[in-house]
Amino acid sequence: MGLVYNNYDDSIADPVTFQQLAVKDTLFLYYKCPQVDKQQQLFSHYNEIMFTLEGGRIMRHSGKSWHLTKHSCILTRKTAYLQELPETTEWKVLAFYFQDNFFRQIIKEYRQYLPLKDLPAPPFDMLIEIHLNKTTQAFFFSILPYFTQKLPAPEGLLELKFKELLFNILLDPSNRKILAYANSLMDISKTPIWQVMEKNYMFNLTVKQFARMANRSVSVFKKEFYEYYRTTPGRWLTQKRLELAKSFLEAGERNISEVAFNSGFENLSHFSRIFKEKYGVSPQKFKRA
Repeated sequence: MGLVYNNYDDSIADPVTFQQLAVKDTLFLYYKCPQVDKQQQLFSHYNEIMFTLEGGRIMRHSGKSWHLTKHSCILTRKTAYLQELPETTEWKVLAFYFQDNFFRQIIKEYRQYLPLKDLPAPPFDMLIEIHLNKTTQAFFFSILPYFTQKLPAPEGLLELKFKELLFNILLDPSNRKILAYANSLMDISKTPIWQVMEKNYMFNLTVKQFARMANRSVSVFKKEFYEYYRTTPGRWLTQKRLELAKSFLEAGERNISEVAFNSGFENLSHFSRIFKEKYGVSPQKFKRA
């Protein structure tokens, strides 16, 4: 089953496959997705906006699905998710990575222009569909020549382009959920531990990866985790994943391998061993009962 891949780090490490425009703490990519496996677990410690140029993918998180098709756009917050190949496997995409501070910067600089009154509550979902108007869709095509021109564009110009994209997304009344999320970041300095854990325990992330999504060192993460949950990350994850696996088995809609994979266990043998330790019977016998 393997571990969850960090799509930001893997992209940075392969500039041939993932053409890159980087400014400070932001990154724009243009690539054809090299995914081979039918399903792949990914995570990022950055927010990411993905615009599909050709083909598509299916993203899954917390029992929901998002179908990325030609000229669709989505925001993934700092989270893990399952990326699945549809029948059409090719996927050409533009991806924009940025930290929460970039959201805060846009809100602070352009507050007077943004429709901040009577916003809805910030969305619960970690993946949010982005509505594109003529301005925002045209932006994505306008950025493509920057990846192929011989002389690199000045960083100041690229930074303005990146701000332009985010500002126009937030300005669109159809993206009020995204604006509500961005505005909510003005009141917090860092992502709450509980949000990182409760949204992502079902993925096979390591404690180091959880800490990275939370923007903390491993030692600080473990300390704050214990202060909140009064237990260790390892014990908490095992308990939560076993409870989820038990609910999957009771529903009877997945085979044992699928249950292990979708509950965040590293492999089937590990899952079977600790499930039996907890419940006294193997997953197979529990499912048949």
